[in-house]
Amino acid sequence: MQRQHWILTGKFASVLSIPLMLWAYPDGAPRRATGAPGDNTCIQSSCHIGTTTSNSPLLSLSFEGGTTYTPGTRQRFTITLTDSARNYGFQASARLESNPSSAQAGTFTPVGTTTYVLCDNNIDRPASGCPASAPVEFITHSRAGSTTTFSFDWTPPATAAAGPVVIYVAGNANNGPGANGAKLHLKSLRLTPVGVVSPKPTISSGGVVSASSFGGGSTVAPGSWIEIFGKDLSTTTRSWAGSDFNGSTAPTSLDGVSVQVDGLPAFVNYISPNQVNVQVPADIAQAPIEVVLTNSLGRSEATTITGAARAPGILAPPSFIVGGKQYLVAQFADGTYAGRPGLIAGLNFRAPIPGDRIVIYGVGFGQVNPAINPGSIATVASDLGSSFRAQLGTATAVAEFKGLAPNFVGLYQFNLVVPNLQAADHEVAFEIDGVKTKSGVYLTTAN
Repeated sequence: MQRQHWILTGKFASVLSIPLMLWAYPDGAPRRATGAPGDNTCIQSSCHIGTTTSNSPLLSLSFEGGTTYTPGTRQRFTITLTDSARNYGFQASARLESNPSSAQAGTFTPVGTTTYVLCDNNIDRPASGCPASAPVEFITHSRAGSTTTFSFDWTPPATAAAGPVVIYVAGNANNGPGANGAKLHLKSLRLTPVGVVSPKPTISSGGVVSASSFGGGSTVAPGSWIEIFGKDLSTTTRSWAGSDFNGSTAPTSLDGVSVQVDGLPAFVNYISPNQVNVQVPADIAQAPIEVVLTNSLGRSEATTITGAARAPGILAPPSFIVGGKQYLVAQFADGTYAGRPGLIAGLNFRAPIPGDRIVIYGVGFGQVNPAINPGSIATVASDLGSSFRAQLGTATAVAEFKGLAPNFVGLYQFNLVVPNLQAADHEVAFEIDGVKTKSGVYLTTAN
């Protein structure tokens, strides 16, 4: 898990009922419509309605320099869309990799009359250049039309000290009015200064662990979540989105970042330069297995972690350590947290009493019935079977539900009835097929 976020994300979609002009912005998209860090897309900002494809095979980027740039030397880009449509458009932006949300890299020059340059204040770039208060440039189509190819020139930063640059492009294949009239294709291209060798991704020593907010550790099971730490793991930072899914199946690559666990493709949930989170695929060996990360810079050296049939963990993040004691995350149906009132500032707690019903989350508990494979959104009710046991203190809790959380990927949900216990801090342990969760996790009850 990404350490700042303890609930796994699922795929979701919003249905917009507000009437919109599907032919909006025929004279170029508004600024920040490239999908780059800090940008939206025309789908997200509702200037079009349709679908978005990341790293689309139907959008190609051609640059005279290949994957390198010569500082200060003007060179040409060509963008080609191969999707069938009635009208086409695009927007591109060049950013310094060191600060991709707001650092402009070089300058754009239109070729002919089919493109123009927009500043970050949403006005056409004046002859003097974009102002210091709105330095980021966006080159976009000047008029949507039937051409599938757009060309423009780019002059890189003047010195190699600027470092790597990422070109972000959003291409729009538009079929006009209709519920999904626009088909948005995203792609990015990383460029390094001539003579500068880009480092391949490096996984830190001991940098592959099971989800830290669920106990951490060096053992993983099919469907478990692992965190990978290192350097140069990705050139972008983001979590998966609904558009990255293929139906109900999670992506195995985000922005060119992929991970193999025991030689099998893992499901990529979150990427950043220093951390990548993935869900472990099915059919891994119950033995030491290798983890390898690949991105546009190359392939990392393999790191080893141990595979198992079950590697259960319950949600107990570092933010729930109080007075040196680790408490778990449990909630009532209304969202109130179960535990001692005032346990954590800013959160609403109520101490559960015998007979109360609480919900606890976990990962790594293994296969359920009916089977739901890793990388799949849970769309049916499932069950872990009779070998599951939930122990609160000295008592066994009745589990009214023990399976994968509906509409999530790889997240287990446990609906428990609090057993007859005295008011105290009680150690909580879940067990499946004889394998227990990490010890030293507590829940406070009242009586």
